[in-house]
Amino acid sequence: MTAVAKAAVSLPELPNPFIAPAPVITDIVLTAGEEDEKMDKEMAEEVDEDAPPPVIAGLSSTPGLCETPEEVLRALAQERDLIAERQAKVDAHEAEVTLAREKLDIEKAALVELKGSIETLLAKIEAQQTDDVQRLIDFYKNMKPAEAAGLMNEMDIEVTIMVLGTMSPRTAAPILAKMTPVRARAVSKIILERSQLPGDQDLNGVRLN
Repeated sequence: MTAVAKAAVSLPELPNPFIAPAPVITDIVLTAGEEDEKMDKEMAEEVDEDAPPPVIAGLSSTPGLCETPEEVLRALAQERDLIAERQAKVDAHEAEVTLAREKLDIEKAALVELKGSIETLLAKIEAQQTDDVQRLIDFYKNMKPAEAAGLMNEMDIEVTIMVLGTMSPRTAAPILAKMTPVRARAVSKIILERSQLPGDQDLNGVRLN
């Protein structure tokens, strides 16, 4: 072996400064695998959080678990029964309200009819009383003043006031003049105070006999 060959064999191999060292492939592969696993885990968590609830009550809420047709039909039947029960309650309540309204209408009509009957009866009674009072006044008008005064001296004071108060002054004056002084003063005082308000009337000291 020549001297040059021996030198080449014995000299160590030096790194070339113009050539970059090759990357470690094992580390790159491991890093990419960890990133993919992390992304898959995050996507699974997002799916679990955003998963909508079952559309029909009674169906399984486990993600990825498919319900059998029997379970779907059973859940639909339960939902229909619940709706039918609620509708029946609503219909029963509406029927009760309608019945109560009809009863109120009947009672209102009966009260209106009763009110009309009472008003008619009161009108007849008032008319009859008016006729009776007018007839009584006519009786005293056709009497002589002294005779009428003699009867009114013994008559109830309220009736005396009613009869004399309804007569014209020209007819009542001669009768009042023939009455006793005490009775005439009482009648005059009551007729005068009758025009006052109830709180302003003063009938103290009025003697009837």
